[in-house]
Amino acid sequence: MAQLSSDLQYLIDRAAVQDVLARYFHGIDGCDHERVRSCFTDDVETHYALRPPTRGIEALMESLQTSRRIREGSMKVSTHFMGNFNLMGLEGDTAETEINAIAFLVEPDTGEDVVAMRSLRYFDRLRRQEKGWRIFNRVHTLDWSCQVPANFAVTAGRRFSGLRQEQR
Repeated sequence: MAQLSSDLQYLIDRAAVQDVLARYFHGIDGCDHERVRSCFTDDVETHYALRPPTRGIEALMESLQTSRRIREGSMKVSTHFMGNFNLMGLEGDTAETEINAIAFLVEPDTGEDVVAMRSLRYFDRLRRQEKGWRIFNRVHTLDWSCQVPANFAVTAGRRFSGLRQEQR
């Protein structure tokens, strides 16, 4: 029976770790700063490709570019697809993961929108805290990138305002 209990705990922890990572992508794409913040420890250390490393949650939140670029209008919308979840280690209150992701970033350009497509890889170390699993160390790499014209792109604000009008 003890084996069943440890197997069950492993599955519960694995699901909780994967949920944190999915919550991060959902928060980034929805420009939901509190959701993104809830994925990290206060003492988080990160190294995102092509940016200086950060230490601490405030420095990380300030360094994240997607939400800022959407607010400023230099990006219309982002969509991140999380795939290839690899739980490389889970021992006690710590876990190590590798996630492959594809990001689609719609950017306004002269006359027409452009989609920047990026293949990303996230190497995360997480620890269990009172409020659940949180990322305390992240390395983010860029494997490849390309751009293509966008045929159609709508901002999140326009998408949600259209839904509200349909509900009336």
